[in-house]
Amino acid sequence: MNVNIEDISSIKKKVNVQIPEDQVIKEVDSFYKELGKKAKIKGFRPGKVPRNILEGYFKDYVKSEVMKKLIQDTYSTAISEAKLQPVSHPEIDPGELVNGRPFQYSVTIEVKPEIKLEGYLGLTIEGKKEDVKDEEVEERLRGLQNLHANLKTVSEGRPIQAGDFVILDYQATMDGKPLEEGKASDFTVEVGSQRFIPAFEEKLIGLRAEEEKEIEVSFPEDYGYKKWAGKTISFHVKIKEIKEKILPPLDDEFAKDLGDYSSLDDLKTRLREDIEREKKAAFEQQLKDRLIEQLIQKNRFDVPESLVEEQTKALVSETKLRLAAQGIEIDSLGLSEEKLQEDHRQIAMKQVRTSLILEKIADQEGITVTDEEVENRLKEVSERTHQKLDAVKRYYEKNGLIPELKAGLVNQKTLNLLLEKANISAPQ
Repeated sequence: MNVNIEDISSIKKKVNVQIPEDQVIKEVDSFYKELGKKAKIKGFRPGKVPRNILEGYFKDYVKSEVMKKLIQDTYSTAISEAKLQPVSHPEIDPGELVNGRPFQYSVTIEVKPEIKLEGYLGLTIEGKKEDVKDEEVEERLRGLQNLHANLKTVSEGRPIQAGDFVILDYQATMDGKPLEEGKASDFTVEVGSQRFIPAFEEKLIGLRAEEEKEIEVSFPEDYGYKKWAGKTISFHVKIKEIKEKILPPLDDEFAKDLGDYSSLDDLKTRLREDIEREKKAAFEQQLKDRLIEQLIQKNRFDVPESLVEEQTKALVSETKLRLAAQGIEIDSLGLSEEKLQEDHRQIAMKQVRTSLILEKIADQEGITVTDEEVENRLKEVSERTHQKLDAVKRYYEKNGLIPELKAGLVNQKTLNLLLEKANISAPQ
């Protein structure tokens, strides 16, 4: 077998393969021999059909099948001989099978770029970790207080005010016609939270229990739900119940009720430590992002289109799953599949470029991951998802996700090395 490589670009190669005539003849003879055992042709017993008769009936079929088998049997060897690592599906030009001649075919593939990296250790980056402020601790504490608040029904007949939780029925209409998607019963709105429709929440203030009223809301042109964008919708609301939030006192008993805290001061100390860890993690990620930006700027190379397409599809799939989990269809946001692909393409390009750079650095620095490190990461996934470790392992193995997991760990270790060796200076 003769293998010849044509460089279409730095990342695209055309591999020309020539299979000797004797190998082609052997494969054709073998195919006709097997075919003769099975072929049913009137006037001949099975296994006794002459070759020329078989050729008259099955010539084109045999040529097609032999070509497929020759390509299938030689493709991997040809790629190995050429010392190429394809990252795309092969585009095959099968050529022609002609009696008395060698068989030739060509394969066009994308490969990883040859990246020459220098000066990636000791990069200088600016960054300064923020200290934890007292008001941040207090804000976190108030969040816990709100989380453990009780709701008490307002009984004295006072009107709705900001901060109340209101249980109501509503029916939306547009141009006098009821909107099926704009109807709810026993719906709870936290007035002033801006989690529902801000203008709607605002117009509830002053209403009382059992009161009914028409509320008009004008929606902006860029409103997320396209059917209502730029429209004025009328809501008939009936207030069924008003509840006010009763906050627990911030004292030592409150802290003890939350868990293993001896006092309110102890709780505040733990909250400060939590915020400190979060800020440290955010700071390290910020530094890593800046390292990556420098590496991308310093190292320009062509990126295989197939890898970008694959990553773009993965990002789009993640977005659709995330929206679906929130009960949102992409059509309701006015987004098409093409628009999602376009929106995610640049992110995918950067992620692929980053991955290729980190992979090259890891190779040059001899960075690998151990089975123990893989096991520990699977344990983390198990704890985070509240699933048994064996179930998580089976899922990753069944879906072929272990290599992806290992690659992520290698990238993480590589970035940690780069950060460890970097020169970090405070911004002027």
